[in-house]
Parts: sequence; C-alpha cells; structure tokens
Amino acid sequence: MSTLNEETTKIDAAGSNNPAVASAAPAGLDDNRAVTDGADDHELEDELQRMESDAATLHREGMISESEADEKREQVARTRKLFRELPPAERAAIIRRRREIGRILLDRQLTGAAIVPAAVRLNHTRLRPLFEQWWPYLNRMSINMQRFGRSTFGEQDMSTVNAFFDKQLDGLEAYVTEQFEVSESFRERTKREMVGRGDIVFEPSVTKPSLAIEVEAYSRFSMRLLSVITRFDRVMDHFDFLVWNGVRDQGDVDEEVGRFLRKFHPVGVRGYMTHLRLMTTVRAI
Repeated sequence: MSTLNEETTKIDAAGSNNPAVASAAPAGLDDNRAVTDGADDHELEDELQRMESDAATLHREGMISESEADEKREQVARTRKLFRELPPAERAAIIRRRREIGRILLDRQLTGAAIVPAAVRLNHTRLRPLFEQWWPYLNRMSINMQRFGRSTFGEQDMSTVNAFFDKQLDGLEAYVTEQFEVSESFRERTKREMVGRGDIVFEPSVTKPSLAIEVEAYSRFSMRLLSVITRFDRVMDHFDFLVWNGVRDQGDVDEEVGRFLRKFHPVGVRGYMTHLRLMTTVRAI
C-alpha cells in the first residue's frame, strides 16, 4: 500500500470534479434486465433515475434543501446529456473509471488513521462491483465525517446525516440476517429431506473467489457495512446449493440478489455524495 501524507488526493479530485464520473455508478438492477458490470446505457439510465428519486426522497425527509434537490436534478440532466453525446466507448470507459477509482482507494492509507484490518473474500462475481463501487468511498466518508463533519454540515445537519446512515445500515443488517437464517434453514431442511429419500446431495463450493484482498477499515460503520456484504455472499453460497440440487432455478437467485442490490443502493449513493462534499472541505483546509 502507498501512504498519503495529506487527506487530499488526485483520486478523490478525479471523482468529484468530473460530474460524469461522480454520477455514473452501476448498482441495483431492474429484475428484467441482464446482469452486467454497468458499462452500458441501460445501467447508466437506471442510475440517473435513482439519483432523481433519491434527491426527491432526501428533500422530502428534510435532509437537503429545495435548492440542493434542484441542483442534483440539474446534475442528472447534465450528465444524461453528456453521456448521450459521447461515443459508446467513452461512455463505457467513464463508468469503468468509477470502479477503478474505488479500487485505487483501497490501496491508499491515511496518515494518523486508526484502522482495523479485515480480510475480504467474496465468492460471487455479482457482489464484487457492489463492493468496489461503494465500500471504498463509504469507508473514507466515515472517517472524514468524524474529522470534518461539523465544519462541513454543521452540528444539526451532521446529526441528521448520521441518523440516515444508521437507519439504512440497521435495515440492511436486519434484512441480510433474515436472508441468511432463512436460506440456511431451508438448505438444511432440503438436505435432510433429500437424504431421507435417498437422493444424491451435491455440496458445491467456490474454489476461486471473485475477490480476496485485505482492507483497512476506518470505523465501526465501515466494518458493519463490510459484514453486510460478506454475509450476503454467504447467503449466495446457500443459493448455490439450492440451484445445484434443483430446488431453485437461477432466475429465483437473480431476483433475490437484485433485491439486495436495490436495498444497498440508497446508502451507497448517499455515502458517495457525502464523501464528495467532505472532500471539498478537506481540500479547502
């Protein structure tokens, strides 16, 4: 890992100064659309529509003002126009850059930051883009919120933003815990029934994970969020068992994974935008 002597980096600047990069991020997918890495027009349009929806939701909940909501909607319109005028190859390159910046952030260290190392293993390919696009920014956002949250948002607004993240994370943890317990119980029951019938029971496993790295978490929030992602990966291990043994088909699994991606999306988008706003404060110091 390389070491940063200052909070500001060219990596953060690249993400925040380019509205196309800042806005383009593949996330939860429409159930009827093909699974991709986000480098296509459908994924971008999905993202822009969600950004518009998120702006309306945040304004309705009092987290941003009417002028801020209008600014976000204008940014969506500008980004949509920009992408439509770009050649397809350039559109795909900008979207891929969004993930690349996240991967680079994983290799950066912050001077003076108290960290907890964590081994990340994701067996399933569909969760790797989610991790690379959101977690590095949310991790950086969490420590910058501690350091610069008051000077960026003010005491009251910082409490409101933190409350939003706490609520979202509580909901994600509860959802993934329920999914894990239900899928594990169903797997064990299915296995018992198959053994009782004398059926052959297959026990599939992933020998080459989609991602296996060590990361540095800057906060309890980051570690909890990481646990949400890795635990859902274990849920998908149970899905693999059910598909292999003919209890569920791949369409059922895709639907469940898509639901998780959509549930994760609000905290990802809000975290990324909060990261950019905090970095504006950091660069001004």
